[in-house]
Amino acid sequence: MQGPWRQSLAAARANLLPGLVLQAFALALLLAYYFHGPSHHAMDILAGWKARWGWRYSLIATALFGGIIPYSYLRLDRRSRAITPFSHGVFYLLFWAEKGVEVDLFYQAQGWLFGNDNAAGTIFRKVLFDQFVYSILWSAPCALIVFFWKDAGFSFARLRELRWLPFLRENMPKSVIGMWGVWVPAVTIIYSLPPALQIPLFNIVLCFYALLFATLNRGNAETA
Repeated sequence: MQGPWRQSLAAARANLLPGLVLQAFALALLLAYYFHGPSHHAMDILAGWKARWGWRYSLIATALFGGIIPYSYLRLDRRSRAITPFSHGVFYLLFWAEKGVEVDLFYQAQGWLFGNDNAAGTIFRKVLFDQFVYSILWSAPCALIVFFWKDAGFSFARLRELRWLPFLRENMPKSVIGMWGVWVPAVTIIYSLPPALQIPLFNIVLCFYALLFATLNRGNAETA
C-alpha cells in the first residue's frame, strides 16, 4: 500500500499550485457575483438559461465546457495533436454530456436533502456528502474505469480483463487526494451560490481546470 500512498502525496503536491490558481479563479467569480454589478447581471443571464432549459442546459453546457473546448485546445496545438485523436473528442463530448446531467441531478438531490440556502452548515454538509460520499463511492471509481477504457483504445476485451478491485485500490488514493485538494474549495464556492448558478459556475471552473491541467500535462510530455 505504500506505493499508492506515495503516489497520492506526489499527486497532491503536483496539484497544489494549479489548485490554488483554480480556487482563486472560482473565488473571484463568487466575489464578482456578489459585489460587481455587471458580473452579477451576466451570471443572472446564465442562471436564467439554466432555469429555462433545466437538464438540457446542463447536458449541452457541460459537454461544451468540459469536453469540446479542452479537446479543441489540444487538437489545435501541434504539440498535443498527435496524442488527441478524433475518437477522444467523441469520448469527451459524450462523457461530459452525461456527467452534466448527472451532476445537475445530484445538486438537486443535495438541495432536497440539505436545503438551498447558503448558510455555513448547509454548505458544509453538501461539501462533505459531495466529496466524501458521492465522489468516493461513485464519481471517482466510474471515471477511473471509463478513462482506463479510453486509454486502452476503447477495447472491451481489455475492460473485461481488468481486475477492478485491485485497479481501484491502486488508483483511488492518488485520484481522490488530488481531487480533494482542488475540488473541496471549489465546490464550497459553488454551493455558496444560488441553485440556478451552481451548474454554470461548475462548468466555468471545470473548463478552467481542464485547460490548466491539459497545459501542464502537455508540458510534462514535452520534457519527458
